[in-house]
Amino acid sequence: MRAAVPGVTFHAGEGCPPSLDRDRLARDLAALLPHFPRPVARVDALLVGDAAMDAAHRRYSGVEGTTDVLSFPGHDEGDPAAAVEVDLIVCTDVAAREAALRGHPTEREILLYAVHGTLHACGHRDDTEAGFRAIHAEEDRILAAGGIGAVYAAPTRPETPTSQP
Repeated sequence: MRAAVPGVTFHAGEGCPPSLDRDRLARDLAALLPHFPRPVARVDALLVGDAAMDAAHRRYSGVEGTTDVLSFPGHDEGDPAAAVEVDLIVCTDVAAREAALRGHPTEREILLYAVHGTLHACGHRDDTEAGFRAIHAEEDRILAAGGIGAVYAAPTRPETPTSQP
């Protein structure tokens, strides 16, 4: 187990590429914590591949297939004054695919997922159209305030035109 930054830890789980800089992810997320709408005391993230995420998604949500992030608040969600504590499971394979589409590093996509999961622990929901728009706007606000810049709403890389015979 690593504790590069007090209160923020990224662990390598099943299917996590060894090349990911987990210490840097922890430092980057820790730098964003002051920008969240509630105090965040702890974020513990487990980085896994598709197979492990599929198993976790089935186990905890009853949903088949992989997903980007699962969020497990560890604080009293009914107490808005309570500092947020959250455990996350983040899928590195989903992050790698999305990062390739968006034209940025996988670590940046993982950071987006960690922000998203932490916002869920702060009380944000994305199960309605309005909630979906609000949580993604809040993600980009936090990432921009922390000097990283918008990730979710950032324009994707333009497609390369193909030549026609």
